[in-house]
Amino acid sequence: MKTLIQNAWIVTNEDDLGDIRDGSILIEDGRITALGKDLEVPEGAEIIDADGMIAIPGFVDAHKHLWQAALRGVCGDLTLLGYFALVRQNYIAAYRPRDVAIGSYASAIELIDAGTTSVLDHAHCVVSPDHADAALDGVREAGIRGVWAYGYCPVYESEAFTRHEDRLSDARRILKSQFGSNDGLLRMGVSTTEQGLLPEELTELEIRSALDLDLKWTGHTHCGNGRAPITRGIYKLLRKGLINDLAILSHCNEFGFNDFVMMQEVGAHFSSSPDTELYMGIPRPVNYIEAVAAGVPVSLGTDTVSCMSADMFATMRLAMVTARQQINAPRAATYDAVIDQTLPVRDVFRWATINGARAMGIDHLVGSLRPGKRADITLINARDLNLAPVYDPISAIVLNGRPSNVDTVMIDGVVRKRHGKLVGIDMDRLVTEIAASHAHLNSKRPAGTIDRDLSHEVERWSERLSADT
Repeated sequence: MKTLIQNAWIVTNEDDLGDIRDGSILIEDGRITALGKDLEVPEGAEIIDADGMIAIPGFVDAHKHLWQAALRGVCGDLTLLGYFALVRQNYIAAYRPRDVAIGSYASAIELIDAGTTSVLDHAHCVVSPDHADAALDGVREAGIRGVWAYGYCPVYESEAFTRHEDRLSDARRILKSQFGSNDGLLRMGVSTTEQGLLPEELTELEIRSALDLDLKWTGHTHCGNGRAPITRGIYKLLRKGLINDLAILSHCNEFGFNDFVMMQEVGAHFSSSPDTELYMGIPRPVNYIEAVAAGVPVSLGTDTVSCMSADMFATMRLAMVTARQQINAPRAATYDAVIDQTLPVRDVFRWATINGARAMGIDHLVGSLRPGKRADITLINARDLNLAPVYDPISAIVLNGRPSNVDTVMIDGVVRKRHGKLVGIDMDRLVTEIAASHAHLNSKRPAGTIDRDLSHEVERWSERLSADT
């Protein structure tokens, strides 16, 4: 169980170790045990020749809806309002457990293929306990690391949970029966219903369930479209002591400097998905400049393939150019020359790696390469035309990289992709199964309409759930 990666340009993502050209990484039983130049080859070790490759810690996707793989591109020209009506109301009503399982599996495999080794999965697909089990099975079968966040989001058509408390009880069942000490490759978390879609006391119950179980929890935060209260009201939660280092607040498009300072003071974490946020008609991009100024580490996610791709390379670039525009705009407005970039590409690379790991509470394991950490490693083929010649490995990856450059992916020391091909995956069968799921969902989903401000939907959800309480 020893593997030696040789001749790589190693990006450790650690300030004290730096980048190591023509370096080697020794892996034993899934753990990095040595890293540097001229390492001896242990007896019986498998050799991976990484000549011409850049070795990086695997990407960490801090915001993903894995279950939606069969809905790729269905949102087309829709905004956030259309997404809620089409996906979170209509399509989800047609989901069977098998659709949840294959969707979660396929999305996780797609991430691995593109160099991502850890993910925070918003499992907003728990129509029933069987759906919860199936979603978890799908992610586990894919073998990706991360946090599987049980989705409390109610579904109108579900009769499996007679009260909202039943969902919380089912989450406790899953934790006890499936996760044990909750320190494995896949850990459990909680994905809350959007604030404003529930009576406030039910939102509080959801978050307190995560705090009581010491689970990371995540929620779509202050990313609304229109005047409905959906996703808004973070200070109500703060006043009740519900925001701490277990919280991973997603999107936060409406946050300003003081809001990010609040996050920094209580230790909460922040994840942005810039492409879906802009695509879905959210009025403004994240205030990256104010998050950085407040000292809040940015992490990145690729959100959902119903409207965007699982490409962390593209996500890094969009986040970088958006943040740099915000930083440089004041000087440009007065026609002052922009002499230097105060947001380095290395910081953006950290957004896609160690910062996401820190948000999920697994940065002691992954997100950088150093002895003692788990071997979650991605090899990038720097001989590909879009990368060659390489002046700086991080600049090459952030500015020019794409998923097709991913040659090798290792998770916990196990090679999951090699020479550009996924290992042990029957791709024809997988594509056939996800296509069959897509056909079923299209044939069974109920028709629905888009409410301009979601106000009526807020009333419907609140009335029903208040009665269920």
